[in-house]
Amino acid sequence: MPNISPIPRLTIVVPVTEDLQSFETSLISVLEHQPSGCEVIVAHDGTYEDPFELGDEVRFVSADSAELLELISASVSAARGRFVHVLSGGFKATEGWVDAALEKFEHHDVAAIAAVVRQEQTGRIVGAGWFDGASRLCQPAGVSQTKLSRQEIAKIDGVFVEASFWRRESLRNVCHCYRGNSLLEFSYTAGLALSQAGWRCVTAEQCSLVSDQDHTAWNDASFRRGKRLWAIRQTACKDRSGFRDGLRGMLANLGRPSRLRESIGMMTGGSAIAEMKRRVHLDEVKSIDQCESVLPLPNRSFTPSRRAA
Repeated sequence: MPNISPIPRLTIVVPVTEDLQSFETSLISVLEHQPSGCEVIVAHDGTYEDPFELGDEVRFVSADSAELLELISASVSAARGRFVHVLSGGFKATEGWVDAALEKFEHHDVAAIAAVVRQEQTGRIVGAGWFDGASRLCQPAGVSQTKLSRQEIAKIDGVFVEASFWRRESLRNVCHCYRGNSLLEFSYTAGLALSQAGWRCVTAEQCSLVSDQDHTAWNDASFRRGKRLWAIRQTACKDRSGFRDGLRGMLANLGRPSRLRESIGMMTGGSAIAEMKRRVHLDEVKSIDQCESVLPLPNRSFTPSRRAA
């Protein structure tokens, strides 16, 4: 019998990436630890041929593009679960990883939840959501640490979509708030949009994913990163000074050449505002007051289902 609940509470989305080995690593980990009461969607551009014959284990959804954001958007449109978990980029699920995340949805104003991604060998954190700091925008939380402090957990502003949990309708809405292909820019825009609509993004500190990498693209510093994220922030909030932010960043990162370039990029962010006004559409996200009802999650845990071969 198919390992899919007819009315799943959770949809797990595993998009097919250019790196098929990373995709397969993610999918296998989900199937090894798959909780009951969920469906698994594999999103692809129409070219994936299911070499492992997993049609009775997963649902296949095709999109018009191989871009990850297009694959995620197509998946969430087809998702039947009340909640959606996106797992991509070679991140691997662990035993019972969904329970701690889904408990956070008991808070009616939580729209998105970040998992804690750890380096598989060392256990050190490579990312656990993001926050806007005094000297850097969209800073991954907890990098190189083994544990998040209460202060770090409290200041989370958003999630990285590749390793995140969402209310289904919230993810459907934010898929329209950014026009582009950058996962980082999407994640940043989504966090700002949700905040302005009265929603919260939080981290589930007991929800662990693992990666064999000790660094992610989330943390890649560059001139472009600083410029474009600052332009998105200014388009959404109009509350920052590029010169002040860039100077503060330069002083804080004198020993990090790549971060210096990012800080200079923030100083020039004004030149990207016109583009971001075309890409960023915060009004696509419904406010929490516009939702007819946001019911708390029933207090019961998922249990592991049978293993796929």
